[in-house]
Order: sequence, then C-alpha cells, then structure tokens
Amino acid sequence: SLFQIDNKGNHLLVHEESSINVPAIAAAHVIKRYIAQAADELSFEVGDIVSVIDMPPKELTSWWRGKHGFQVGTSTRDDDKT
Repeated sequence: SLFQIDNKGNHLLVHEESSINVPAIAAAHVIKRYIAQAADELSFEVGDIVSVIDMPPKELTSWWRGKHGFQVGTSTRDDDKT
C-alpha cells in the first residue's frame, strides 16, 4: 500500500482496527470553539473541519466520534453544550 512506508523507507505498522484509519461518513465545520473536558474528547477552534466517523442517532446519544488532525475522539453535537 502507498501509505505503509514513511519518508525514510521504514515500514509503518498499520492496525486495521485503528480509529484513525476509519473512513469519515461526514465532515463538520466548527462554528463554536470547544475545549475537551475529558481525555477521549476533541478540542477545536472556529473554522476547523472535523471528520465524523460515527454518528449514532440523536435519540441514543448526543455524542459523535470524529477525527481532527491525527486525534480521534468524541464531541458533543448539542448546541447548548458546545
């Protein structure tokens, strides 16, 4: 695969179950700054783009799972919490 070798020719260990490799199902444009309140949450600034990788129905949870840069974590989707 094209992305399994780094810029020095070393092979990278790619874990199939790694969240960073999960394809995005949506992209979200950040309109309100959010500072992570826990280790598994993402922080972001206005204007950032977050790749959403899991978007459960709103009736089940108010949290999405996403990628921001090389970080993977959760973020609230409720306007009153962000």
